[in-house]
Amino acid sequence: MLELIKKVRAAAGADLSMNWLRPYMKKRRHRAGDILFRKGDSATEMFLVGKGRYRVIELNIELQPGQIFGELALLTPGYQRTQTVECVESGHVLTLPYDEVRALYFENPEFGFYFLQLASGRLLEAVARAEEMLGAENVR
Repeated sequence: MLELIKKVRAAAGADLSMNWLRPYMKKRRHRAGDILFRKGDSATEMFLVGKGRYRVIELNIELQPGQIFGELALLTPGYQRTQTVECVESGHVLTLPYDEVRALYFENPEFGFYFLQLASGRLLEAVARAEEMLGAENVR
């Protein structure tokens, strides 16, 4: 129990780089115009941008190399995609099946904390966007 507490404390203050995941991920190439997934699609994996440019269509947000995406569907009822992602400039992404994400979550406190912070950060960004839109509507 003491060892677990040490690991959890270290994870809470750890660098959140997920580069150590790369050897466990599979490379998937995409060309400009490819749709990686659409909002509402069934999901089975998360992604890490390797090379190229990718965009979340509904939010008009560009994903940067090293950025993880597609993780929120793991937390949704029915594992459904919450946005659509397209390839803007040819490149590749790395994929990790949700089964492996679940195993890492329970086996690795650093990853568990990273995953929780990533997911809650995305949700907080969505709330901020919604509040901003409501504020703009109220001004009209």
